[in-house]
Amino acid sequence: MKIPEKIGKYEVISCVGRGSMGIVYACHDPFADRKVAIKVCSIVDENQSQASRLAKKLFFNEAHTTGALDHPSILSVLDAGEDADQPYIVLEFIDGGDTLKRYIDKENLLSIDRTVEILFQCAKALDYANRRGVIHRDIKATNILLTADGRVKICDFGIAQYSSSDQTQVMGLLGSPRYMSPEQAREEDVTGQTDLYSLGVVAYELLTGEAPFAANGLSKLINQILHEDPTPVGDLRPDVPEQLAQIVAKAMSKQLDARYQSGQEMAVDLANVFSSLVEPASPAPAEDKFNTVRELPFFNEFTDDEVAEVLDAAEWKQYQSLDSVVDEGNLEHSFFIIVSGDVAVVKAAKQISTLTKGDCFGEMSYVTKTQRSASIVAIDDVELLRVDAALMEQASTATQLRFNQIFLRTLIERLTNTSEELARYVA
Repeated sequence: MKIPEKIGKYEVISCVGRGSMGIVYACHDPFADRKVAIKVCSIVDENQSQASRLAKKLFFNEAHTTGALDHPSILSVLDAGEDADQPYIVLEFIDGGDTLKRYIDKENLLSIDRTVEILFQCAKALDYANRRGVIHRDIKATNILLTADGRVKICDFGIAQYSSSDQTQVMGLLGSPRYMSPEQAREEDVTGQTDLYSLGVVAYELLTGEAPFAANGLSKLINQILHEDPTPVGDLRPDVPEQLAQIVAKAMSKQLDARYQSGQEMAVDLANVFSSLVEPASPAPAEDKFNTVRELPFFNEFTDDEVAEVLDAAEWKQYQSLDSVVDEGNLEHSFFIIVSGDVAVVKAAKQISTLTKGDCFGEMSYVTKTQRSASIVAIDDVELLRVDAALMEQASTATQLRFNQIFLRTLIERLTNTSEELARYVA
Protein backbone atom coordinates (compact mmCIF):
# COMPACT_ATOMS: atom_id res chain seq x y z
CA MET A 1 0.00 0.00 0.00
CA LYS A 2 1.36 3.39 -0.99
CA ILE A 3 2.11 5.76 1.87
CA PRO A 4 0.34 9.13 1.42
CA GLU A 5 2.39 12.32 1.38
CA LYS A 6 -0.05 14.18 3.62
CA ILE A 7 -3.03 13.48 5.85
CA GLY A 8 -4.94 16.71 6.22
CA LYS A 9 -2.36 19.34 7.11
CA TYR A 10 0.08 16.73 8.46
CA GLU A 11 3.16 15.59 6.52
CA VAL A 12 3.60 11.81 6.58
CA ILE A 13 7.04 10.53 7.61
CA SER A 14 6.52 6.77 7.73
CA CYS A 15 4.10 3.96 8.53
CA VAL A 16 4.72 2.71 12.07
CA GLY A 17 1.97 0.15 12.56
CA ARG A 18 -1.09 -1.63 11.18
CA GLY A 19 -4.09 -3.05 12.95
CA SER A 20 -7.39 -4.69 12.06
CA MET A 21 -9.15 -1.33 11.82
CA GLY A 22 -6.47 1.24 11.16
CA ILE A 23 -3.00 2.23 10.05
CA VAL A 24 -0.72 4.39 12.19
CA TYR A 25 1.67 6.89 10.61
CA ALA A 26 4.43 8.99 12.09
CA CYS A 27 3.79 12.54 10.85
CA HIS A 28 5.02 16.09 11.22
CA ASP A 29 2.69 18.85 12.37
CA PRO A 30 3.96 21.90 10.44
CA PHE A 31 2.02 24.39 12.56
CA ALA A 32 3.13 23.15 15.99
CA ASP A 33 6.47 21.88 14.59
CA ARG A 34 6.24 18.55 16.37
CA LYS A 35 6.10 14.86 15.61
CA VAL A 36 2.67 13.24 15.98
CA ALA A 37 1.09 9.84 15.41
CA ILE A 38 -1.95 9.64 13.13
CA LYS A 39 -4.29 6.67 13.15
CA VAL A 40 -6.26 6.38 9.91
CA CYS A 41 -9.40 4.26 9.63
CA SER A 42 -8.77 1.53 7.04
CA ILE A 43 -12.30 0.06 6.98
CA VAL A 44 -14.07 2.57 4.77
CA ASP A 45 -16.07 1.79 1.64
CA GLU A 46 -18.28 3.76 -0.70
CA ASN A 47 -21.35 1.66 0.15
CA GLN A 48 -21.12 2.54 3.85
CA SER A 49 -21.29 -1.09 4.98
CA GLN A 50 -22.05 -1.97 8.60
CA ALA A 51 -18.34 -2.60 9.24
CA SER A 52 -17.47 0.78 7.73
CA ARG A 53 -20.07 2.62 9.81
CA LEU A 54 -18.91 0.87 13.00
CA ALA A 55 -15.26 1.68 12.25
CA LYS A 56 -16.10 5.36 11.80
CA LYS A 57 -18.11 5.35 15.00
CA LEU A 58 -15.22 3.81 16.93
CA PHE A 59 -12.80 6.41 15.57
CA PHE A 60 -14.91 9.40 16.43
CA ASN A 61 -15.87 7.86 19.77
CA GLU A 62 -12.17 7.66 20.67
CA ALA A 63 -11.62 11.27 19.61
CA HIS A 64 -14.62 12.43 21.63
CA THR A 65 -13.91 10.53 24.86
CA THR A 66 -10.12 10.84 24.98
CA GLY A 67 -10.20 14.44 23.80
CA ALA A 68 -12.00 15.33 27.03
CA LEU A 69 -9.21 13.80 29.15
CA ASP A 70 -5.89 15.37 30.13
CA HIS A 71 -3.75 13.05 32.24
CA PRO A 72 -0.03 12.18 32.01
CA SER A 73 -0.82 8.44 31.89
CA ILE A 74 -3.44 8.68 29.12
CA LEU A 75 -2.32 9.03 25.50
CA SER A 76 -3.43 12.48 24.34
CA VAL A 77 -5.70 13.05 21.35
CA LEU A 78 -4.55 16.26 19.66
CA ASP A 79 -6.87 16.51 16.66
CA ALA A 80 -9.31 14.54 14.50
CA GLY A 81 -10.83 14.85 11.06
CA GLU A 82 -11.48 13.23 7.70
CA ASP A 83 -9.31 13.17 4.60
CA ALA A 84 -10.82 11.76 1.38
CA ASP A 85 -13.66 10.33 3.48
CA GLN A 86 -11.18 8.50 5.72
CA PRO A 87 -11.47 9.37 9.44
CA TYR A 88 -8.22 9.99 11.28
CA ILE A 89 -7.12 10.78 14.83
CA VAL A 90 -3.98 12.72 15.71
CA LEU A 91 -2.23 11.41 18.84
CA GLU A 92 0.86 12.35 20.81
CA PHE A 93 3.87 10.47 19.45
CA ILE A 94 5.61 8.02 21.78
CA ASP A 95 9.18 7.44 20.65
CA GLY A 96 10.79 4.15 21.62
CA GLY A 97 7.81 2.86 23.59
CA ASP A 98 6.26 -0.59 23.67
CA THR A 99 3.03 -2.13 24.93
CA LEU A 100 2.78 -4.32 28.01
CA LYS A 101 2.23 -7.33 25.74
CA ARG A 102 6.01 -7.68 25.69
CA TYR A 103 6.05 -8.24 29.45
CA ILE A 104 3.28 -10.84 29.87
CA ASP A 105 5.63 -13.53 28.58
CA LYS A 106 7.03 -15.89 31.24
CA GLU A 107 10.50 -15.38 29.77
CA ASN A 108 10.31 -11.59 29.97
CA LEU A 109 8.51 -10.71 33.21
CA LEU A 110 9.27 -7.40 34.91
CA SER A 111 10.43 -7.17 38.51
CA ILE A 112 7.65 -7.11 41.07
CA ASP A 113 8.37 -3.53 42.19
CA ARG A 114 8.39 -2.32 38.55
CA THR A 115 5.09 -4.09 37.94
CA VAL A 116 3.56 -2.42 40.99
CA GLU A 117 4.71 1.00 39.73
CA ILE A 118 3.05 0.38 36.36
CA LEU A 119 -0.20 -0.83 37.93
CA PHE A 120 -0.21 2.20 40.24
CA GLN A 121 0.02 4.59 37.28
CA CYS A 122 -2.76 2.69 35.49
CA ALA A 123 -5.04 2.75 38.54
CA LYS A 124 -4.54 6.51 38.95
CA ALA A 125 -5.25 7.14 35.26
CA LEU A 126 -8.41 5.03 35.32
CA ASP A 127 -9.56 6.77 38.49
CA TYR A 128 -9.13 10.10 36.68
CA ALA A 129 -11.09 8.92 33.63
CA ASN A 130 -13.82 7.18 35.63
CA ARG A 131 -14.37 10.25 37.82
CA ARG A 132 -15.00 12.20 34.63
CA GLY A 133 -17.56 9.66 33.51
CA VAL A 134 -15.38 7.86 30.95
CA ILE A 135 -15.26 4.05 31.06
CA HIS A 136 -12.57 2.55 28.81
CA ARG A 137 -14.15 -0.95 28.47
CA ASP A 138 -11.12 -2.44 26.69
CA ILE A 139 -8.23 -2.35 29.15
CA LYS A 140 -5.67 -4.97 28.11
CA ALA A 141 -1.90 -5.36 27.82
CA THR A 142 -1.81 -4.16 24.21
CA ASN A 143 -3.72 -0.98 25.09
CA ILE A 144 -1.18 0.11 27.71
CA LEU A 145 2.01 1.69 26.39
CA LEU A 146 5.24 1.96 28.35
CA THR A 147 7.45 4.82 27.22
CA ALA A 148 11.23 4.57 26.94
CA ASP A 149 11.56 6.35 30.30
CA GLY A 150 9.07 4.07 32.05
CA ARG A 151 5.86 6.11 31.97
CA VAL A 152 2.47 4.53 31.36
CA LYS A 153 0.18 5.69 28.53
CA ILE A 154 -3.28 4.13 28.33
CA CYS A 155 -4.56 4.25 24.76
CA ASP A 156 -7.36 3.13 22.41
CA PHE A 157 -10.58 4.51 23.87
CA GLY A 158 -12.46 3.39 20.74
CA ILE A 159 -15.21 1.53 22.61
CA ALA A 160 -15.16 3.78 25.67
CA GLN A 161 -18.45 5.18 26.89
CA TYR A 162 -19.65 7.93 29.19
CA SER A 163 -21.38 6.63 32.30
CA SER A 164 -24.22 9.10 31.68
CA SER A 165 -24.79 10.49 28.22
CA ASP A 166 -27.63 11.27 25.85
CA GLN A 167 -25.44 10.44 22.85
CA THR A 168 -25.68 7.15 20.98
CA GLN A 169 -22.54 5.21 21.80
CA VAL A 170 -20.88 1.95 20.83
CA MET A 171 -22.68 -0.71 22.84
CA GLY A 172 -22.95 -4.50 23.00
CA LEU A 173 -20.53 -7.34 23.70
CA LEU A 174 -17.35 -5.44 22.87
CA GLY A 175 -13.90 -5.62 24.35
CA SER A 176 -11.24 -8.33 24.31
CA PRO A 177 -12.80 -11.57 25.63
CA ARG A 178 -9.79 -12.55 27.79
CA TYR A 179 -10.06 -9.29 29.74
CA MET A 180 -13.85 -9.00 29.96
CA SER A 181 -15.47 -8.57 33.35
CA PRO A 182 -18.42 -10.77 34.38
CA GLU A 183 -20.82 -7.87 33.82
CA GLN A 184 -19.44 -7.35 30.30
CA ALA A 185 -19.81 -11.06 29.59
CA ARG A 186 -23.47 -10.82 30.64
CA GLU A 187 -23.88 -7.67 28.50
CA GLU A 188 -24.97 -5.71 31.57
CA ASP A 189 -24.39 -2.03 32.30
CA VAL A 190 -20.77 -1.30 33.14
CA THR A 191 -19.08 1.16 35.50
CA GLY A 192 -15.51 2.12 36.26
CA GLN A 193 -15.22 -1.13 38.22
CA THR A 194 -15.22 -2.93 34.87
CA ASP A 195 -11.94 -1.21 33.97
CA LEU A 196 -10.47 -2.22 37.34
CA TYR A 197 -11.41 -5.86 36.72
CA SER A 198 -9.59 -5.74 33.38
CA LEU A 199 -6.60 -4.07 35.06
CA GLY A 200 -6.63 -6.98 37.51
CA VAL A 201 -6.33 -9.36 34.55
CA VAL A 202 -3.39 -7.32 33.23
CA ALA A 203 -1.79 -7.47 36.70
CA TYR A 204 -2.27 -11.26 36.78
CA GLU A 205 -0.56 -11.60 33.40
CA LEU A 206 2.33 -9.27 34.29
CA LEU A 207 3.04 -11.18 37.49
CA THR A 208 2.62 -14.76 36.21
CA GLY A 209 3.03 -14.71 32.44
CA GLU A 210 -0.27 -16.57 32.16
CA ALA A 211 -3.87 -15.57 31.49
CA PRO A 212 -6.24 -16.16 34.43
CA PHE A 213 -8.71 -17.87 32.11
CA ALA A 214 -8.01 -19.75 28.90
CA ALA A 215 -10.46 -21.84 26.90
CA ASN A 216 -11.14 -23.00 23.37
CA GLY A 217 -14.12 -20.98 22.26
CA LEU A 218 -15.86 -17.86 23.48
CA SER A 219 -18.70 -19.63 25.29
CA LYS A 220 -16.30 -21.72 27.38
CA LEU A 221 -14.20 -18.65 28.19
CA ILE A 222 -17.28 -16.69 29.29
CA ASN A 223 -18.35 -19.62 31.48
CA GLN A 224 -14.94 -19.53 33.21
CA ILE A 225 -15.13 -15.77 33.72
CA LEU A 226 -18.61 -16.09 35.24
CA HIS A 227 -18.20 -19.21 37.36
CA GLU A 228 -14.58 -20.24 37.93
CA ASP A 229 -11.71 -18.85 40.01
CA PRO A 230 -8.25 -18.44 38.48
CA THR A 231 -5.21 -20.20 39.91
CA PRO A 232 -3.92 -17.99 42.77
CA VAL A 233 -1.05 -15.72 41.71
CA GLY A 234 1.15 -17.04 44.53
CA ASP A 235 0.85 -20.61 43.23
CA LEU A 236 2.31 -19.55 39.89
CA ARG A 237 4.91 -17.13 41.25
CA PRO A 238 5.74 -17.79 44.91
CA ASP A 239 7.83 -14.62 45.34
CA VAL A 240 4.79 -12.37 44.84
CA PRO A 241 3.90 -10.82 48.23
CA GLU A 242 0.59 -12.04 49.64
CA GLN A 243 -0.65 -8.44 49.92
CA LEU A 244 -0.09 -7.94 46.17
CA ALA A 245 -1.79 -11.25 45.33
CA GLN A 246 -4.79 -10.08 47.37
CA ILE A 247 -4.92 -6.82 45.39
CA VAL A 248 -5.11 -8.79 42.12
CA ALA A 249 -7.81 -11.06 43.55
CA LYS A 250 -9.83 -8.09 44.80
CA ALA A 251 -9.59 -6.30 41.45
CA MET A 252 -10.85 -9.48 39.73
CA SER A 253 -13.68 -10.20 42.14
CA LYS A 254 -16.82 -11.36 40.34
CA GLN A 255 -18.96 -9.49 42.88
CA LEU A 256 -19.01 -5.71 42.44
CA ASP A 257 -19.36 -5.02 46.15
CA ALA A 258 -16.18 -7.04 46.83
CA ARG A 259 -14.22 -5.44 43.99
CA TYR A 260 -12.34 -2.14 44.26
CA GLN A 261 -14.82 0.72 44.16
CA SER A 262 -12.39 3.15 42.54
CA GLY A 263 -8.95 3.35 40.97
CA GLN A 264 -7.86 5.54 43.86
CA GLU A 265 -8.69 2.79 46.36
CA MET A 266 -6.62 0.33 44.34
CA ALA A 267 -3.76 2.84 43.98
CA VAL A 268 -3.57 3.27 47.76
CA ASP A 269 -3.14 -0.48 48.28
CA LEU A 270 -0.51 -0.63 45.53
CA ALA A 271 1.39 2.26 47.14
CA ASN A 272 1.43 0.37 50.44
CA VAL A 273 2.81 -2.73 48.72
CA PHE A 274 5.50 -0.70 46.96
CA SER A 275 6.65 0.78 50.28
CA SER A 276 6.99 -2.71 51.75
CA LEU A 277 9.01 -3.93 48.75
CA VAL A 278 11.75 -1.37 49.38
CA GLU A 279 13.81 -2.53 52.34
CA PRO A 280 13.08 0.00 55.09
CA ALA A 281 15.70 1.54 57.33
CA SER A 282 15.52 0.69 61.01
CA PRO A 283 12.38 2.55 62.02
CA ALA A 284 12.38 5.05 64.82
CA PRO A 285 9.66 4.60 67.44
CA ALA A 286 6.39 6.31 66.46
CA GLU A 287 6.59 8.81 69.33
CA ASP A 288 10.16 9.77 68.41
CA LYS A 289 9.14 10.27 64.78
CA PHE A 290 6.23 12.48 65.77
CA ASN A 291 8.36 14.64 68.06
CA THR A 292 11.11 15.00 65.44
CA VAL A 293 8.69 16.01 62.69
CA ARG A 294 6.72 18.29 65.00
CA GLU A 295 9.87 20.39 65.54
CA LEU A 296 10.55 20.95 61.83
CA PRO A 297 9.77 24.53 60.65
CA PHE A 298 7.88 23.02 57.70
CA PHE A 299 5.15 21.83 60.09
CA ASN A 300 4.83 24.99 62.21
CA GLU A 301 1.28 25.65 61.00
CA PHE A 302 0.09 22.02 61.20
CA THR A 303 -2.02 20.76 64.08
CA ASP A 304 -0.93 17.61 65.91
CA ASP A 305 -3.70 15.64 64.18
CA GLU A 306 -2.52 16.86 60.78
CA VAL A 307 1.08 15.87 61.54
CA ALA A 308 -0.19 12.42 62.52
CA GLU A 309 -2.02 12.18 59.18
CA VAL A 310 1.17 13.06 57.34
CA LEU A 311 3.11 10.35 59.17
CA ASP A 312 0.44 7.81 58.19
CA ALA A 313 1.03 8.70 54.52
CA ALA A 314 4.82 8.92 54.79
CA GLU A 315 7.84 6.66 54.81
CA TRP A 316 10.99 7.33 56.83
CA LYS A 317 14.04 7.15 54.52
CA GLN A 318 17.79 7.29 55.19
CA TYR A 319 20.55 8.00 52.68
CA GLN A 320 24.33 8.12 52.92
CA SER A 321 26.61 10.79 51.50
CA LEU A 322 26.55 10.93 47.66
CA ASP A 323 23.51 8.63 47.43
CA SER A 324 21.07 9.56 44.67
CA VAL A 325 17.65 10.38 46.14
CA VAL A 326 15.78 11.56 43.03
CA ASP A 327 16.81 11.32 39.38
CA GLU A 328 16.07 14.11 36.91
CA GLY A 329 13.41 13.09 34.39
CA ASN A 330 11.79 10.42 36.54
CA LEU A 331 8.03 10.41 37.07
CA GLU A 332 7.40 9.79 40.76
CA HIS A 333 4.22 10.35 42.73
CA SER A 334 5.75 11.62 45.98
CA PHE A 335 7.51 14.54 47.62
CA PHE A 336 10.13 14.76 50.37
CA ILE A 337 10.76 16.76 53.55
CA ILE A 338 14.29 16.86 54.97
CA VAL A 339 14.38 15.69 58.60
CA SER A 340 18.16 16.00 59.00
CA GLY A 341 21.21 16.58 56.81
CA ASP A 342 21.74 18.47 53.53
CA VAL A 343 21.06 17.58 49.89
CA ALA A 344 22.27 19.06 46.61
CA VAL A 345 19.92 20.05 43.79
CA VAL A 346 21.60 19.03 40.54
CA LYS A 347 20.47 19.91 37.01
CA ALA A 348 22.35 18.87 33.87
CA ALA A 349 25.22 17.57 36.05
CA LYS A 350 25.64 20.97 37.76
CA GLN A 351 24.77 21.74 41.39
CA ILE A 352 22.39 24.69 41.45
CA SER A 353 21.44 24.88 45.14
CA THR A 354 21.49 23.20 48.55
CA LEU A 355 18.52 22.24 50.71
CA THR A 356 18.68 21.56 54.42
CA LYS A 357 16.65 20.44 57.46
CA GLY A 358 12.99 21.46 57.17
CA ASP A 359 13.12 22.10 53.40
CA CYS A 360 10.97 20.18 50.93
CA PHE A 361 11.62 18.99 47.39
CA GLY A 362 9.68 17.14 44.70
CA GLU A 363 6.54 19.16 45.44
CA MET A 364 6.21 20.57 41.91
CA SER A 365 6.27 17.12 40.29
CA TYR A 366 3.77 16.00 42.92
CA VAL A 367 1.37 18.86 42.20
CA THR A 368 1.73 18.93 38.40
CA LYS A 369 2.22 15.16 37.94
CA THR A 370 5.19 15.80 35.66
CA GLN A 371 8.74 14.49 35.48
CA ARG A 372 11.36 15.53 38.00
CA SER A 373 13.04 18.72 36.80
CA ALA A 374 16.28 18.11 38.75
CA SER A 375 18.23 15.41 40.57
CA ILE A 376 18.69 15.34 44.34
CA VAL A 377 21.92 13.95 45.85
CA ALA A 378 22.73 13.52 49.55
CA ILE A 379 25.64 15.76 50.63
CA ASP A 380 26.02 13.98 53.97
CA ASP A 381 23.96 11.39 55.82
CA VAL A 382 20.33 12.48 55.57
CA GLU A 383 16.95 11.45 56.93
CA LEU A 384 13.90 12.19 54.81
CA LEU A 385 10.16 11.95 55.06
CA ARG A 386 8.83 10.56 51.76
CA VAL A 387 5.12 11.38 51.36
CA ASP A 388 3.22 9.27 48.85
CA ALA A 389 0.70 11.05 46.62
CA ALA A 390 -1.95 8.33 46.63
CA LEU A 391 -1.89 8.01 50.41
CA MET A 392 -1.88 11.79 50.84
CA GLU A 393 -5.07 12.03 48.80
CA GLN A 394 -6.76 10.01 51.54
CA ALA A 395 -5.86 12.65 54.13
CA SER A 396 -8.33 15.27 55.30
CA THR A 397 -9.06 18.29 53.12
CA ALA A 398 -7.53 20.53 55.80
CA THR A 399 -4.21 18.67 55.67
CA GLN A 400 -4.10 18.72 51.88
CA LEU A 401 -4.87 22.45 51.81
CA ARG A 402 -2.14 23.05 54.39
CA PHE A 403 0.40 21.39 52.07
CA ASN A 404 -0.81 23.37 49.07
CA GLN A 405 -0.38 26.64 50.99
CA ILE A 406 3.17 25.72 51.96
CA PHE A 407 4.02 24.56 48.44
CA LEU A 408 2.76 27.87 47.02
CA ARG A 409 4.77 29.84 49.57
CA THR A 410 7.87 27.74 48.81
CA LEU A 411 7.47 28.35 45.09
CA ILE A 412 7.16 32.11 45.62
CA GLU A 413 10.28 32.15 47.84
CA ARG A 414 12.30 30.19 45.29
CA LEU A 415 11.17 32.39 42.41
CA THR A 416 12.07 35.48 44.45
CA ASN A 417 15.54 34.07 45.20
CA THR A 418 16.02 33.21 41.53
CA SER A 419 15.03 36.74 40.49
CA GLU A 420 17.50 38.23 42.98
CA GLU A 421 20.28 35.99 41.66
CA LEU A 422 19.50 37.00 38.09
CA ALA A 423 19.44 40.68 39.05
CA ARG A 424 22.82 40.31 40.75
CA TYR A 425 24.22 38.56 37.68
CA VAL A 426 22.90 41.22 35.29
CA ALA A 427 24.20 43.99 37.51
